[in-house]
Amino acid sequence: MTKIGVDKAAEIIGSANSILLIGHTDPDGDCLGSLYALKAGLISSGKSASVYLKKPLPLKYRFLSDELRENTDIPECDLIVALDTPQLKRLDIDEPAKLKSLILAIDHHPGEHAEFAYALWDDGKSACAMLIKALLQEMKISITPKMASALYAGIVTDTNSFVNQNTYADTFQAAGELTELGAKPDEIAKYVYGSLTPGDISALSKALSTLELYDKDRIAVMSLKREWQNEGNDTDTELFVNYARSLINTEVAIMLTETKEGVRVNLRAKNAYDVSAVARKLGGGGHKAAAGIRMSCTLAEAKKLLLENIKFDD
Repeated sequence: MTKIGVDKAAEIIGSANSILLIGHTDPDGDCLGSLYALKAGLISSGKSASVYLKKPLPLKYRFLSDELRENTDIPECDLIVALDTPQLKRLDIDEPAKLKSLILAIDHHPGEHAEFAYALWDDGKSACAMLIKALLQEMKISITPKMASALYAGIVTDTNSFVNQNTYADTFQAAGELTELGAKPDEIAKYVYGSLTPGDISALSKALSTLELYDKDRIAVMSLKREWQNEGNDTDTELFVNYARSLINTEVAIMLTETKEGVRVNLRAKNAYDVSAVARKLGGGGHKAAAGIRMSCTLAEAKKLLLENIKFDD
């Protein structure tokens, strides 16, 4: 892997005519917002650009649906851009090792990014969206109000509305500049935080009923069985973990969601605890304050394994 700056990334993308964009498994607001803005920007500059997306957009990101749709075609292309992940195996695609085109990673997660040819990587940035903003500006591509909204959504979701440990002065500066470019914070909040369905609320009630505390109340665990989820298992559980995180003595919050394949794990931390280290050890990834894992096991097995791996110094 060759670590590069924004200028070199702009040069590599500029020399490609056809580009495929791929995000990580279970793409979140930062991943989707970055995919949207980069695709729209590349198309506006005359490039052929497409996004690989395994599943339809979650309801709360429907404002991005004019550019992002379920698409599992892998066309012949000059370049693949992998967004918001440090690992090839975390890409939202089956058998990523079989991808043959040159791969450029654009990411802000800790990790070596060793499997990619090039990496525009800065783990000092709050969101991948901030790197996409800088890249588009380096390429002299105009950021439209819709692109600005997508990038703003990426920043606001990856910082948990600017309260996580990865929120810095330049985070607010970028958000302010995107607002000046046409992003509408109130409309984005309406979609992102105001799109729960009655089924989601019912599932939240059941998940809250499973709340358990461990290790002097410093670890809070919630779980959600498949039978409690909406038909099609499309329940929006992304924010459920914040209820466990909000408890006064909790330092690590765990949300376990049962899936067809096993268990989806959302981890959140307060204070200085690094949940990304736990996630990486168990095959996932993320940031110090927010991380995730896909596990092929039962809810009980996932909880046991996580509790065994979350340790405090005292």
